[in-house]
Amino acid sequence: MSKLNKIIYLFSEAVRCKSIKCVIFALLILLAMPFSASANYQTFSWEKLGFLAASDSGAGTNSYEVFYNKLSSAINNFASSLNVQKTDLKEVAKQEIEPSVKAKRKIIVTAYSSTPDQTDSSPFLTANGSFVREGVIASNFLKFGTKVRIPEVYGDKILVVQDRMAIYNSHKVDVWMESRTEALQFGVKKLTLEILN
Repeated sequence: MSKLNKIIYLFSEAVRCKSIKCVIFALLILLAMPFSASANYQTFSWEKLGFLAASDSGAGTNSYEVFYNKLSSAINNFASSLNVQKTDLKEVAKQEIEPSVKAKRKIIVTAYSSTPDQTDSSPFLTANGSFVREGVIASNFLKFGTKVRIPEVYGDKILVVQDRMAIYNSHKVDVWMESRTEALQFGVKKLTLEILN
């Protein structure tokens, strides 16, 4: 892990603790970062490290290392004073926030595939312009991007509204399938639709 990545990690740890003191401290870390922005790119700026005492940079130690060591020490001291537990960011990333259910309703669910007789003139493009793929559903009564679950068929899998149906199907949901055979096998079902936040 590079020194910059370690500083970013320390910054994210300070932000993650969610107290106002930690957020303020994280902003101070960000302001102290040894980078300066120009019009088109970011460049490393040793001048931003000017707050370090000259005596801190001994033989074989550059200002960046001194900055990292001071910052690391300051964050550790600050975090320990708040009783913040150190965690691995990879573990945090693995934890998924469970979406809450905004509404539930019984609805007719059908399936479709990318065949011209079931779609319009662009069978592999959804109504919002994305390519069809597993997890795409069509619905006329939900906004594009709405996340839903159909627990009786898909369990906890989240499906996303990215397509529309014919106008006479205003209160149905159509699930995209890879093949016509799969769509026909799915058939017509009355299922519980969970609309997520």
